Order: sequence, then structure tokens, then C-alpha cells
Amino acid sequence: MRKLVLPLFFLLFVTTIQAQQNKLSVVWDLSSADTAVQGGVFRQINNALIQKPDLEIEVVFHGQAVLSLLKEDKSFEGRVKSVKEKGVTVAACNNSLKRLKIDPSQLMPEVTVVPSAVVELIVKQSEGWSYLKAGG
Repeated sequence: MRKLVLPLFFLLFVTTIQAQQNKLSVVWDLSSADTAVQGGVFRQINNALIQKPDLEIEVVFHGQAVLSLLKEDKSFEGRVKSVKEKGVTVAACNNSLKRLKIDPSQLMPEVTVVPSAVVELIVKQSEGWSYLKAGG
């Protein structure tokens, strides 16, 4: 019995490692205030999730892009809610919020605040996440 347990444990360990390595994750860098660029990112997210439903996604809004995440701006409210329901993390840079004098309470409830967009992007890449810069 012991001779069987060790190979099974090893097989389980290798399978777990391979599954973790095959997990796809992507972080989008979004600093553009251009609503066409922002809309394009939401379309790309939805297209990616159709192809890869288990894809882990985070979109980091910073600079003027954070203005689109305000409760008062209804332009992307539906899209933010929709991607959040699909497991996407929508993040806003706290440094940008401070610079623009925006209190985090003014953001849509679906938004996560990260201390620094740059550091968030660096950390995600160091963890093996793919990086995409939203065009503009």
C-alpha cells in the first residue's frame, strides 16, 4: 500500500503544478480618458472570456481614466458591473485618485482601489500575469 501512495502523491503534485502553470492571467494597463479606448478594452475583455472563460483578468485604471469609474459617470456603469459579475477585477489607482482629488467613496462599488497602478502592474507581471497596454 505504501508503495502505491507515494507515486499517487507525486502524480497529484505534478498535476497540480501543471494546472497552476496553465492558468492564464492578464492585467490591462488603462490610462486613457478616451471613451473609445476604454470601450475597446471592455469589448476585448468580453471577447477573451468567450474564448477562455476561466481567464483571470484585472484592469488597472489610472491617470484620467479613473474619471470613468465615478458613480456620477454612467458611461461605463453597465460594463463595469457586467465584467465584475464575470470575475474581472476593476482597479483604480489611489495615487491618481489623490492627484485628481477624488475620494474612493465616489467610485462605483464594483471598483477595487490599489495603492499604485505602477506597483500593481509590476507585481502582477512578477507573478506571471500577461501585460496588455490599452491603445490610444
